Order: sequence, then structure tokens, then C-alpha cells
Amino acid sequence: MQTKTAKTLPKTASDIQNGGLYLQRVRCGKRNCKCARGETHSAYYFFARRSGKLTKTYVRKSEVKMFSELVKTATNERAERRQVSRSSRELLEHLRESVRLYEQTAKLYKQNYKYE
Repeated sequence: MQTKTAKTLPKTASDIQNGGLYLQRVRCGKRNCKCARGETHSAYYFFARRSGKLTKTYVRKSEVKMFSELVKTATNERAERRQVSRSSRELLEHLRESVRLYEQTAKLYKQNYKYE
């Protein structure tokens, strides 16, 4: 018999590679509950992709505030990394263009001053 492994939430912002915190309307399944009559409960879930699959992990109400701060921090860190990467690519392209111009100038110099 195979048992499900317990889904644990990331503890730090650096542990959150991707994903986000979302509010969903859910039904608990109890017969006498208000959700059996159509009124749903609200619950927070952390959605993330792990090994190419979308995972959904329940977040307790007592942990929502703390976890939402972690998700915001992780999102900001990812945006910052993307910006640094974009800037690095632009600088590298500028450097490549400078090298191309230098090589063209050196080639022209050698052609024009070859016999002097």
C-alpha cells in the first residue's frame, strides 16, 4: 500500500523557486456543513511547479500572513535576478560589439599601413 508523502511548505524565500499563494473557494465534504448547501469555504493554497508537475499545498490560516511575505520576497528576488541577468546580457552584447569594431579597425589599419 502506497501512502502519500506530506506536503511541506517552503521555510525561506530562497526555497521558493516559483509559485504563488492563491485563495480558492472549496467544499469540505461534511454533510451538515454550509458548503453542502452551496456556500463554499475560502482556503489558501500554495501552487508551484515541481519536476514539471503542478503541486497544490494547503496553507493554514495562521500561516497565511507569514507565508505571503515569503512569497512576496521570493517574487521580488526573482524579479531582481531577471533584471541583473538582463543587464548582464546587454553589457555582454555591448562588449561583443566593441570587440567587433576593434577587430575591424585593426584589420583596416593593417591593410592601410601594410607597406610603411
